Amino acid sequence: MNIRLKRRFKRLAPLFLLCLSLLFMGRCSEIDCPLSNVVAVQYGLYYDDETPVTLQDTLIVTAIGTDSILLNKGQGISSFLLPVHYTAERDSFILRFSDTEGDEMFDTLCVSHTNEAHFESMDCPLCYFHTITEVTSTTHALERVELVYPQVNYETQENIRIYLRSFIE
Repeated sequence: MNIRLKRRFKRLAPLFLLCLSLLFMGRCSEIDCPLSNVVAVQYGLYYDDETPVTLQDTLIVTAIGTDSILLNKGQGISSFLLPVHYTAERDSFILRFSDTEGDEMFDTLCVSHTNEAHFESMDCPLCYFHTITEVTSTTHALERVELVYPQVNYETQENIRIYLRSFIE
């Protein structure tokens, strides 16, 4: 009887080890971190009558206080994304519109926001979500700005509408 038991065990041992390894593999957790932990504000371009604009002029956006160009020669665009500073509560940008003849117009855009640390899990890096509290601008090329959706997180949703004056193409 001992010999029969040994033979059975030899035949069932690989199957037993396979089941045991599958059991332990199923217990491992899968890391589900976002590919990018950076969030950005989405800006839409419109005319004052709510008509979306596809910009024919060139738009360059820089951050005030730095030499960083955040949007370089945006042309043929109807929306764009800009990052949010997670250690400050206000972001200020210079929007430079240039037409084909070389004429330029400048506007300043200021976005006030709160910063909330967002923690997914121990395996994922810390991210910051934001709530926009106020949007202001000068009105040389811009007619006005409007806050549409204040939450800035992983969702890609239009946050701010920029209404352009009719002479900007």
